[in-house]
Amino acid sequence: MLLVALAGLAAGTPATARSQTGPGQTIRAVRSDRPPTIDAILDEPFWQRIEPVTDFRQRVPIDGAPASERTELRVAFDDNNLYFAIVLHDSNPEGIRRSILHREGRIDQDDNIRIGLDTYNDERNAYIFEINPFGTQGDALITDESMTLSDWNWEGVYESEGRVTEDGWVVEAAIPFTTIRFADTDSPEMGILLERTIRRKNEMVYFPHIGQEFRQGLTQVSQYATLTGLEGLRRGRYMEAKPFAIAGRSSLGRRGDLDPETATLSEIGLDFKYSITSNLTLDATVNPDFAQVEADNVQINLTRFGLFFPEKREFFLERAGLFDFGDARETVVFFSRRIGIGNDIAGGARLTGQAGPLSIGALSLWTEDPQGDREHYAAPGGLKSVVRLRADPFPRTTVGGILTSMDGEDGFNRVLGGDFQVRFGGSSSVRGWLARSWEGGVDYGPQREAASAADAPVEFGGTPGSAAAAKSGGAAHTDGGPGSPVAGAIQADLRSSLLAAGAGYRRVPIDFDPALGFVLRNDMQRFTGSVGAHPRFERSAWARQLVTTLRGDYITGMDGSKQSTAAVFSNLLSLQTGDRASIAIVRRGEWLAWPTYIQGRRLEAGEYDFTGTEVRFNTNDSREFSARGGIVAGEFWGGTRTQLSGGLMWKTGPHLTVGGDYSWNDVSLPADDGDFTTRLISVSILGAASRALFANALVQYDDVSNVVQANVRIDWIHTPGSDLFVVFDTGYLTGDLLDPRTERWQRRTGVVKLTYLKAF
Repeated sequence: MLLVALAGLAAGTPATARSQTGPGQTIRAVRSDRPPTIDAILDEPFWQRIEPVTDFRQRVPIDGAPASERTELRVAFDDNNLYFAIVLHDSNPEGIRRSILHREGRIDQDDNIRIGLDTYNDERNAYIFEINPFGTQGDALITDESMTLSDWNWEGVYESEGRVTEDGWVVEAAIPFTTIRFADTDSPEMGILLERTIRRKNEMVYFPHIGQEFRQGLTQVSQYATLTGLEGLRRGRYMEAKPFAIAGRSSLGRRGDLDPETATLSEIGLDFKYSITSNLTLDATVNPDFAQVEADNVQINLTRFGLFFPEKREFFLERAGLFDFGDARETVVFFSRRIGIGNDIAGGARLTGQAGPLSIGALSLWTEDPQGDREHYAAPGGLKSVVRLRADPFPRTTVGGILTSMDGEDGFNRVLGGDFQVRFGGSSSVRGWLARSWEGGVDYGPQREAASAADAPVEFGGTPGSAAAAKSGGAAHTDGGPGSPVAGAIQADLRSSLLAAGAGYRRVPIDFDPALGFVLRNDMQRFTGSVGAHPRFERSAWARQLVTTLRGDYITGMDGSKQSTAAVFSNLLSLQTGDRASIAIVRRGEWLAWPTYIQGRRLEAGEYDFTGTEVRFNTNDSREFSARGGIVAGEFWGGTRTQLSGGLMWKTGPHLTVGGDYSWNDVSLPADDGDFTTRLISVSILGAASRALFANALVQYDDVSNVVQANVRIDWIHTPGSDLFVVFDTGYLTGDLLDPRTERWQRRTGVVKLTYLKAF
């Protein structure tokens, strides 16, 4: 038997704001004796009996000022769902911007609302549900009052509808209690926030108001209001099964002495979700497949270190922030793309949830050994596991620990670490982490180095996650001495609405080797410092805010030998129109103990100092036409570099959006064949017949790999949470063939994937 708490509400008093500011505000949800029809027509009698919340305040452009347009929020629920009715008045309904029909699209380009729910009322974690005037959905997860772009890849199952009226627009939504996790009590209280964006005015309003002293706005979960009235809960059962079937064909062309490969794709698998309690969930997967995942954006690497590509696979995205440990994109102990890239996942399970003040995350997956010569870059098969715990001993204080394990036939790799974060004031904080790695048997480092190269669409010099990365980078290093596998960092940031300052220290020894992690740079001690000011021009007719920052880095090896320095003076000006422009001056120094490589060009050991300037702009992307561009120019590794980049986007309406980007680098290095250029071109097309049927195509070309890549993805949501995907992926080699045996068609794949979500 499976038990999950389902909401049962007793009738209450109308929902009203209790005060004008502060997290002490409350909303009382009202029980509905029958579920409303989710059609954005508020004709159910109970909606009219609920007094709306209307005290919405601006966050921008004028912090704390009353909203320029009236917003009405009503909340209700029954045994199965939490309901929202939101009336968004607008004095100019024709000016309401709406262009996105495809789920998880750039809904922030439209007028939109975002509902934040801190379901555990722990003032740290929250679900975000984003809806535009069409009712198009986006959703995300906030973990420990922070989020990244990857957190927007999470997809919850809920209903929503939007409708434009002569007075503005209306949203009606139903969020099942099976989609969210909440405290296992008879009368749970939840944190709640509603954010509204009026795009033509670039105005953002909140209930409750979160002032500019809280720099992150939406993610400041500790400042949410309280949702009350959830009394007399009735327990129920919940589990869901999501079987899938795949059919298709894949062809890999001949590459040199590697024979061509053609395979018929036919797979079945199952994802299973089991609610052990209302706030603890077990997810299991058998033979998972990620054929529908969007393609990575190509990157051309002009550094001596590795590239980072974000996670996009659905199984790894729910509560992904819980597993974060370390410094994002630089040194992370767990990086889920280390699992199942280059070899198949046979199956596994994940446990996530809450037990009082303790957040729990555990993941264990079995991967198969790589098959065939083409997969020799993949990590060896075996068991990959991670356990993550976080506790909240004091208000706005988090402590935690992590254990990762990679076990194969020939050896193992383990990492054990602890971290903490203390937040105070508005957005000030002190955080730190410490981790140790150890291994036995096989050395996983070089295998992960190769796996990273295979994962990257463009060949690059220097790779992450191994001792070889530091060696190829050319920095001086030593064996690090006793205890060298221990890495760590501490960072302090003081922030107000006007000023900011920060300082930090990081150390990553050469022997710190997390097999399931990502390490950008080994054999390093980094000292950082920054100061900045963020004046806002609330009464200006054209300027909105200036963000100016001076940041410095000083990096040495573990033996104290100088490796790198950097000083960056940056300025970003935001306009009332929503356009932005920036300029930065960068001064860098590099000390190489032995040669390194930039795009295959050998740079000799020695001292390098170079200065450059970066100028960039972005126009408001909610308009029919928008543009972006930039220029980077200056000294570069004893030579010069000039980069020109630009992009255009045209929204023909809600059914078609076309965009294109171009990047050109002209580089001159003091090396053999040191004068070279690189070009990267991409075209994206987004088409939508409806909110249930949409497609996107991404075509990319770069003259480093000389490959034209095309990825086309069609998605039909035949029932909520269930999809039919049709995916085409190709790669065509252009230019001269160094080996005449190599075929120009490097890959051609066509896949159909059907999923069906069944809840019990």
